[in-house]
Amino acid sequence: MTNLSYTQKLKEIVESSSMHGIPNVIRTKSTVIRIFWILIILSFFSYSTYSVVLIIIKYFQYNVIVRMKIVESYNSEFPAVTFCNINPFDFTIEENFKMVSLLLNESFLYRNDLKSKICNSQMTGMLNNALPNLKGFTLEKLLVSCQFDEKPCDPNNFFPQRTFYYRNCYSFNYGKNSTGQSIPIQNAKRTGIINGLTLKLFIGAPEYQPCWEHRFGALIVVHNQTSPPVFAQEGLFVQPGAETNFVLNKVTINKMVSPYSNCVANISNRNELDSVWYRNAFDFSGRYTQKWCILNCSVSKVMEENIPICEALDLASSLERALCLNNLQNVTNFYGLCSHECPIECDYSYFNIFTSASSFPSYSYANFLLSNKSFMSKFPYGNVTMEQLRDSVVSLNVYFDSSSFQKIEELPESDFGSLLGNLGGQLGLFLGVSFLTFAELFEILFQFLFIFFQNHKKLDFKNNCKTKVEILEKPL
Repeated sequence: MTNLSYTQKLKEIVESSSMHGIPNVIRTKSTVIRIFWILIILSFFSYSTYSVVLIIIKYFQYNVIVRMKIVESYNSEFPAVTFCNINPFDFTIEENFKMVSLLLNESFLYRNDLKSKICNSQMTGMLNNALPNLKGFTLEKLLVSCQFDEKPCDPNNFFPQRTFYYRNCYSFNYGKNSTGQSIPIQNAKRTGIINGLTLKLFIGAPEYQPCWEHRFGALIVVHNQTSPPVFAQEGLFVQPGAETNFVLNKVTINKMVSPYSNCVANISNRNELDSVWYRNAFDFSGRYTQKWCILNCSVSKVMEENIPICEALDLASSLERALCLNNLQNVTNFYGLCSHECPIECDYSYFNIFTSASSFPSYSYANFLLSNKSFMSKFPYGNVTMEQLRDSVVSLNVYFDSSSFQKIEELPESDFGSLLGNLGGQLGLFLGVSFLTFAELFEILFQFLFIFFQNHKKLDFKNNCKTKVEILEKPL
């Protein structure tokens, strides 16, 4: 009786189930049709199970989709602009000239023999190591004129950046003044060349360029205030004798945090990542940037690799040993290795830069400079020719050509809501299963428990009655 009750109740629930196909297996009296429905249900159940597994696996892969849009932004922050002289040392300073001449024991100016060891392009790095007291160009000597938003620049808005290779560099609108104190960041109120930054720089007398510098001009980096300039990767050269326009288009990137990527969410936290290279990059500027981290890591590993190589060569002179140790030709070999210890930032921005140039200076402006006593005092000699003037001055304009910027953001390809939708779609399409179907499973469990307790009560009642009858029938 008990088994019959379970079977009857199960049959009753299944026949009214919202799960398609199974009621047909129970209701039909034809064996052929029953086998047909069983095969159909098993086939669709197998395929839907396969699809459900794929959907769940794909969900836990944490894939993302990329959305790009154009955002209008008026009165946005103007970027920091850092400039350096390609020739980092001012050899019009007599002390500089004497120290280098004594070290090299050779003339390094006015040379035609560029095959000499002292004319090696690695000489700048070697001198930075051997003679750390060599003086670079001061801001007063570099800067001829500066204008931002049609107004003269405040000299206090230039932050000095001490670099290993280019020695003295200066950042305009970095958010710090000349003493390192925080100051407000200036905004670009309007677009166009006259509303941006205009710089004219003196890069030194052409005759005082050392023989190891095979080019001369200025190095410019346009970057955010949140990151220091990375000259090796972001620097653009500006040539003398030309006025160069830097037309900016800003791009912002917003990446998904873990588990969608391994990006660094909080670049202002020194302990955000357990990596010595991360902490070194953070300590350099108080914020983390991937470019600086990879560069620092790669250069350090190359120099470590150079030590046994240079020792095995048994080089005689200190100059040759220094040139060997500072050989960074293989630095890019370590970029991939260092990128694992230097993950990218989750939120960052950069500037697409389009350049154009025209001849500079014009005849009238050249005459103006030649008659300017303050400018002429930068030369170590008088009687400056027009050609010497053109080879000693660079001019550039940095500005936005549009008030809009490009925003690129990552979004999850599948969130929990879409996961449920995909699962429901597969189960509903092939099996007719919905959330109500799962409720029917609880109904079956409840009905079985109800039958179990009802049968148990009946059994106890029968046993009690049987015991009483036996007692009454027992002879006294």
